[in-house]
Amino acid sequence: MTALRRGLRGRIEGPLGDLLGLIAPHCLLHVADQLVIVHSHHYALFLEQTIHDALGGESRGVRRQAAFEATHALLGPLYAARHGASPREKLELAAELFAAMGQGCLRFELSAEGGMVQAEALFHGTSFLAKYGGRVQNRMVVDAFASGYCSAAASLAFPSDWGRLDADEVTCVARGDAACAFLLTRRSERPRFGEALTRELVESSRVSWEPEGGPEARAQRAGLAMLEELGALRSDERGLIQAYGVNLAVLPVGYLEQKTFDTVHLIERRSPELGPVFEALVREAAQTGAFHLLGGMLASASFEAVCGPAGRDQHERLDQLLGLARALGWGALSAPEFQPGRVLVLRAPITHESAYYGVRHGPTARARLLFQQGTALAIMQLLHRVDFGTERPIDAETYGGLFKIGTRFRVQETRSPLRGDDACEVRVEAIEDRW
Repeated sequence: MTALRRGLRGRIEGPLGDLLGLIAPHCLLHVADQLVIVHSHHYALFLEQTIHDALGGESRGVRRQAAFEATHALLGPLYAARHGASPREKLELAAELFAAMGQGCLRFELSAEGGMVQAEALFHGTSFLAKYGGRVQNRMVVDAFASGYCSAAASLAFPSDWGRLDADEVTCVARGDAACAFLLTRRSERPRFGEALTRELVESSRVSWEPEGGPEARAQRAGLAMLEELGALRSDERGLIQAYGVNLAVLPVGYLEQKTFDTVHLIERRSPELGPVFEALVREAAQTGAFHLLGGMLASASFEAVCGPAGRDQHERLDQLLGLARALGWGALSAPEFQPGRVLVLRAPITHESAYYGVRHGPTARARLLFQQGTALAIMQLLHRVDFGTERPIDAETYGGLFKIGTRFRVQETRSPLRGDDACEVRVEAIEDRW
């Protein structure tokens, strides 16, 4: 956290390793006291589109509220720690943190009454343009996270009992505008907040995780090695982090899970028959994101330099993939059962989604470990359907090519702390007995 502390006095310019903290037993990451994960634009864009498809225009409000709450919880303590700072200095800190997280560049032009925020190379908008530009016609603004972030940063810098500063994206590169910009106006609406998941709450869930040998130790070694490698990454002059064939960003867990589960609950109340469809698409978002990111990392020169080449043996490659997932803050994942081509059981004592749901919503008998389910499916695909002996095992066409002939695996949630179990566990099985 060296760079973050320096940012309270000056600029946040350090690599990711100076920004991120590790909750070691759980392999979860945090910035200040808020949980985060590191993930790719493939996951972020797919999840955003899924929520939009489910809720239509209403999704914009759901996503912006989630972003506001998550970043208000992140920035509030950082602002409070900067004693005597002016509103302008607080907004500079917010812009520096935004860029350090790989989210792009923000320039605040504000007063207590409102104003504008000019943006460049936003993670969502720029990634959308790069992935779909010229092929998908889009009339919607896509930078809900940046919108909520600007609103929280401004409202905290210019506090008022009358209401908050609300940010509206008025131009967006993803719909063909030259740049992204946000208009901020003071609204009489009082901010709404649910209970936030914090680092302290997770650390109070004491779980011993000290593997002494075998596959778990190999996964742990790979995870620590790649966490150090990830820690050396830093955003470029545009505020983006490009590595492993993707755009990477630090994503607040509160934002990801609030918008996901708020949508789940809305669907279950209004049209419960559509719930399984939405859940399948959320799993698919996690699967495509994990496939591209884990696959790109495993095939990278940096991985080979610190961990050796991608394992040709499926058990060795599984250990490597679990280590990568740990380094990204996806949980202390292990595989207590693995039968190549047939079965994979993916288990963790706690994950960011189980921790969030438990704090925010409490126990449930329903399957809620959607991110873990999608990650398990991606790992199974990477173990059996990708040849890491080729020069470029993962490219723009790889994922789509695999699924032209359909999936070969199904997944189910078998254990969850949300229904009283001692672990988060999902099971992937082959649909076909013959390959």
